[in-house]
Amino acid sequence: MKSNIMKSAALAVCLGSLSWAGLARADGWPISIAGTWSIVANQSPGVLVINQPSSSLNCRPITGTIYGTDQIQGFYCPFSGRISFARLRNGVAIQNYQGNLSVVQSGSPLRLGGSFSVINSTGGSPGEYNFSGTK
Repeated sequence: MKSNIMKSAALAVCLGSLSWAGLARADGWPISIAGTWSIVANQSPGVLVINQPSSSLNCRPITGTIYGTDQIQGFYCPFSGRISFARLRNGVAIQNYQGNLSVVQSGSPLRLGGSFSVINSTGGSPGEYNFSGTK
């Protein structure tokens, strides 16, 4: 009998842990990140405008502009907060951005941060640099 009680207690702790882990992984990211963001990429401030059409995909397409004239094309995953896009100049990818969004916090701005790689010399000196933004 004591063994069964111990097994039941161990099972309850295990299931409780799994339940808690599920809560810890619960998404809190916004469904849409469309709008105007203030960004800083490698110490250069600017504006990132994101358009996000309605979609039910796990990772949703995004387009827009960065620094006024360059186009962006990529995706945002609202179930993980992951964002990825290419910066295009005259239709050619010059930089790749990879980052994550903060979860929604009432009364606080949305934040994103990550890194970008220069993949074409017209996009700057080859290498990897940081970027961040708020909305």
